[in-house]
Amino acid sequence: MVETVLKTKRKPFIAGLVFLLMFLTTITTPIFAAEITFIASVNKNPVSTNEQFSITFTLNTQGSNFQAPTFRDFNVLSGPNQSTSMQFINGNMSQSVSYTYYLTANNEGTFRIEPATINVNGGKVKSNTLTINVVKGQKAQSGSQQQKSNDADAGISSNSVFLRVSVNKSSVYRGEALLATYKLYTKVNLVNYSIDKLPALNGFWSQELKMPQQLELTTENYNGEMYRVGIVKKVLLFPQQSGTLTIEPMEGSCIARIQTQRKRSNNPFDIFNDPFFNDPFFGSAQDVKVNVKSLPVKITVKDLPQENDNAFKGAVGTFNLQATTDNDKVKANDAINLKIKISGKGNLKLIDAPEVEVPTDFEKYDPKVSDNTTISESGVSGSKTFEYLLIPRHEGEYTIDPIKFTYFDLDKKQYVQLHSSEFRVTVKGISGDASAAQSVATSQNKTDIKLLGKDISFIKTGKLITKPATTFYQSGFYYLLIVIPFLSLIILIFYIRKRNKLAGDAEYMRSSRATKMAHRRLSVVKKMIDAKKDDSFYEEISKALYGYASDKLNINFSEMTKENLRQKLIARNIPDALTERIITTIDLCELARYSPQTQNNNKQSIYTETVALITELENHLNK
Repeated sequence: MVETVLKTKRKPFIAGLVFLLMFLTTITTPIFAAEITFIASVNKNPVSTNEQFSITFTLNTQGSNFQAPTFRDFNVLSGPNQSTSMQFINGNMSQSVSYTYYLTANNEGTFRIEPATINVNGGKVKSNTLTINVVKGQKAQSGSQQQKSNDADAGISSNSVFLRVSVNKSSVYRGEALLATYKLYTKVNLVNYSIDKLPALNGFWSQELKMPQQLELTTENYNGEMYRVGIVKKVLLFPQQSGTLTIEPMEGSCIARIQTQRKRSNNPFDIFNDPFFNDPFFGSAQDVKVNVKSLPVKITVKDLPQENDNAFKGAVGTFNLQATTDNDKVKANDAINLKIKISGKGNLKLIDAPEVEVPTDFEKYDPKVSDNTTISESGVSGSKTFEYLLIPRHEGEYTIDPIKFTYFDLDKKQYVQLHSSEFRVTVKGISGDASAAQSVATSQNKTDIKLLGKDISFIKTGKLITKPATTFYQSGFYYLLIVIPFLSLIILIFYIRKRNKLAGDAEYMRSSRATKMAHRRLSVVKKMIDAKKDDSFYEEISKALYGYASDKLNINFSEMTKENLRQKLIARNIPDALTERIITTIDLCELARYSPQTQNNNKQSIYTETVALITELENHLNK
């Protein structure tokens, strides 16, 4: 009963207190000028070599076409990380946008960061210039110690919050999948987390698994202690080279909220000295930033046994082969569809089209590839279909050799060769007049000439009428008509040889198709934007940029890293600003793929920027 009365008395008092605080806040609210400001700030200065710091460009309104400085003297770990905030002041809403970059410095000295620019209301606004002082790494250690001290004062120890990566296999064959799982362990309350630096996966082909946008925490016992654990990222890794490979650390940051009770005053007239206000509800909350970093993981990659089978193209797993044609009796110049389906479980996404040998009288076009695979923690499963278009040019009976496909079976630890049956195709001549049929019969691959109709045409009898010879015979025009076919034949031969040579030049063919493949991927992205289906938006954007660069610069996709790409662009004398824009766009896409919290809804601008980057890069490379 006493407790009930006490609570009843407290309610009017609390309500009055809340009203008083709201009134004081209202009358002390400053009136902000509507002046446009674009401010560059750094979270620490000076900084130590190899110490991570951040630079933020903040605009107090909406803008477009943000252009960052080049950061020539620093390493860009990530950015721009865009965030938007809104405020209500005197009933009016204001909005600001921030662009944050995470950097490190390798060398000591004083460095200048030029202003960034952004368009506002049709005009261009510049930020202020920053001067960064970089000192020796020893100071970074003291700073780190100070941070640890601050964390300790806030109640956060080294084992209270940390990032850990685990793998389901530490020893695999080249091309065999392994699963890497990044987990965040915590004993304190977390209000936010972010990925600041993605792990380097040199030597691996990776495919991330979809994760919930919100971090879901569960309870887990680790080293005898209970933690709340959230899975930050899961990625399938396919090693592309043998030896010892390293999964480099992933770095992130968390905001931990620590509840601290208010210290009691010695003043007996202090209303907050009441024991009631010692309730944790009235305690103060302190937000502390905690940097986390996973440890590197070594993976032993065993090389595959030596295999002399030319049909082996790197497939590892367990697969089935199915090859069919839609017709075995066609007319000359009619199309035949040869469909090859490879199904099973393994590195399906890395499998190339099997070799198809066709008769010389057939034309073969590049296959249409259909990917129907599913990615899970156990690996990649499903099927991949290659559809060839074949066109026979002449009549006859033909045989297409069996389709061969060789893979390394992980269970049997040996190579397995699959092959289809051979395909017999009957090609009929083109129906029509004698001239059409004769053209079929007199091809370069035919030795026998069939005369259609009658063997000898009707001979007209009667008086022979002769005409006097004209001056055309043995004239210049007469000899010109004789020479022209021979010249045309020589030109045609040289053209065919040149075309065949270029077709055999893999580097040239990759470079020539780069733009076409990029536009094809970007058209898929555009359709996704129009249909508001953005599940794999960032993945497709990354594929467009990486795929174009891989084909245009002749870089193996397994060797495609940001650093390798940067070096190739520098070697081709690509401007630094364009190079940094490319790397920045890739970083933005990767962060959005791996950390759903960093995604923004302005996907149209990212698409527009990607189109502009590929266009500009194409212009520079073709100079």
